[in-house]
Amino acid sequence: MVSTTTSEIDTLRNFLRSPESIDATELVNTLGIINISIEGPNGGQIKQTILNSIPLSEFFTLLGGYSDAVTSTTCKILEKLLQSMNYTDIISSGLKEHLALGLQFNSSEVRILALCQVEKCLESETAVQDLVSSPIFPVMLEGLGYEDILISAKVTEFLIKLANHAGGLHAIFDSGSIAILNQLSQGNESVKFRVFDLISQISISSPEAFQLCESSGALNAITSEFNSTDLLLKLNAIETFSKINQSHAGYIFLERAGILQSLVDVMTQDDDGDIVLVLVKCAALKFFGKLSEIEEADFSEVNNKYKILSIIDSYLLSSNLDLKITTINIIGVIGSNPRGLKLLNASVALGNFMDLYQHSAGDIKIACLQTISCLFGASETPPTELSDIAHQIYFQIGGAPTPLSTLISNTKQTLEDLRIASFAIMQKMALHPWGQTEMSNSKEFIDYILNRTTETTKLGKEWKFTIVQTLVKAHNAENIIPPNIFDRLTRYLREGPFYVKTEATVAFESA
Repeated sequence: MVSTTTSEIDTLRNFLRSPESIDATELVNTLGIINISIEGPNGGQIKQTILNSIPLSEFFTLLGGYSDAVTSTTCKILEKLLQSMNYTDIISSGLKEHLALGLQFNSSEVRILALCQVEKCLESETAVQDLVSSPIFPVMLEGLGYEDILISAKVTEFLIKLANHAGGLHAIFDSGSIAILNQLSQGNESVKFRVFDLISQISISSPEAFQLCESSGALNAITSEFNSTDLLLKLNAIETFSKINQSHAGYIFLERAGILQSLVDVMTQDDDGDIVLVLVKCAALKFFGKLSEIEEADFSEVNNKYKILSIIDSYLLSSNLDLKITTINIIGVIGSNPRGLKLLNASVALGNFMDLYQHSAGDIKIACLQTISCLFGASETPPTELSDIAHQIYFQIGGAPTPLSTLISNTKQTLEDLRIASFAIMQKMALHPWGQTEMSNSKEFIDYILNRTTETTKLGKEWKFTIVQTLVKAHNAENIIPPNIFDRLTRYLREGPFYVKTEATVAFESA
């Protein structure tokens, strides 16, 4: 096979010197044989023979000048030949210009090939410095404007990683790069928000990165989009704000730029019949929900200044279903951490939320149950204060004879979302000492959870197992749950979620 491949290599080398030596069909066949041979047992030897016989730069001349088949197969060969080479070796092979041209090629295969080689520069600071000072770098920035979403996404991912290197970060924000980014932002809206997404993600990577983003004016360009009358632009702007908002510096910038006040101004407009306004309100709700999760930001202070929980409370009465469900979900987001749950408990919003649950049905009821599971799980090892709040919420779930009976009944219904929400509440309930007591003292619960026949679906069996697992592994559970119940739960856990008794076992136990 090696000798056969050597013949093909000679044929290709002759073609590159004298293109008229073989026709297009033979060229495709020749490349195909070489490509397959590299994948064979003697692939390493064949690669070395190729590298000794044909300069890598000559392979690039086959791209685009012939048929799509030639371009595709050549890409595959080049990928294998370049696989073990680092960025410095590739550039030393005289491929700098070819990589730059490859990034601008019409063929997605060629662009991806070139991009994968450029990405290798991330392996060392020296290689990064070499890249950003070469003609390849501005071409990479321009790649944000590619129509092919897959490739533009890979370019974005690469630039974000590049910004983690000091040389790369400063190169992205030098005057030449900013000019390219500004020019791209003047194009279509998709490209503009691709640029904004890049800036927002880089801004949260480090304090220095945020400072460079702000001083370049890129962040101001993003905030100005919120003033647009175009719904899509406004929604995209809020989504970008949520990314910037993930760092304390980002929150401070948005607060200083008046974005938080602008969002509140929109949220307090009283017209839930306006579809556009409702969409913006929902996006703003999600923004403040994410803000509540940022440890460095004092959400209590944000709430005191902007009355977010009061706005949320008013939305619980909205006639718009989408706005009401989004509001319920955001209560879950805010209350899923200790600080937020305490804040909710100190407001009227929590009581009104539970009142809504008690008088709701359908999608609203399910959304409320999903949120209750979040409130129960504000801490994996809940302190007394949080556990007491969860206990109060539990009692308000209602049901006869107990709220736990209601949850068990829900898991036997056909609506999957209702079942999952109820399973989730029981699993979070098992984290709390009062929950462990309630469950272990309930014959209905123990009979249900340990009976393998009460659940036939894979998802249901996994949820039941997770509830048992949480009960058994909960802090101090062994001292709370009666020994005989604890032993049965432990055995269930040991047997796994999908255990099925064999006939022999059943017969033995019956005897």
